[in-house]
Amino acid sequence: MAINTAWTERLAPLGTGFEEQPSPALWPAIQRRLGSGDDVRIQRELRRWRLGAIASGALAASLAALIVLRPAPAPVEVVRAPERLAVAQLGADDAPALFAANYDPVDGVLRIRAMRLPGSALAPELWVIPADGVPRSLGLVAPSGVSRVAVPAGRQGLLQDGATLAITLEPRDGAPHDAPSSTPIAAGKISTI
Repeated sequence: MAINTAWTERLAPLGTGFEEQPSPALWPAIQRRLGSGDDVRIQRELRRWRLGAIASGALAASLAALIVLRPAPAPVEVVRAPERLAVAQLGADDAPALFAANYDPVDGVLRIRAMRLPGSALAPELWVIPADGVPRSLGLVAPSGVSRVAVPAGRQGLLQDGATLAITLEPRDGAPHDAPSSTPIAAGKISTI
């Protein structure tokens, strides 16, 4: 620093009598920069950003309106399992006829699934045999697939633990019949679970 100060003191007398002036090209250069094409480019970018902000705001507002104004979803119905469910297997695993049954006492519907049935021109008819030993018809069932049998109110009380469900082959005419005309091809005890 001592050298710098020494040179400043030596050369200072050369600048006496003159005042400082900027270069004549300095102000025109500054003005060219301020009014250059960069200003137009910046304005365009600002316009794009503003339009993007307006569009995204409108999209957000429409989504919010959609969420607020859409109809409420349908209430979910919770179905309770019945407190007691009656089930039965009609026939042995090696028997020519095999059926599975389940009874829901809440809706009074007995579902019978025919898993195996010998071919016949007669129709399978379902019977309930309560403790008194008298068979009562619940109607015809399909020879294959699942049948839904609406148990009449007067017979729902017969489908209890220990009662027997049986299938006989009967003529379609006159069903449900008053009594079976043949021996059961499948039978099983009802168990409540």
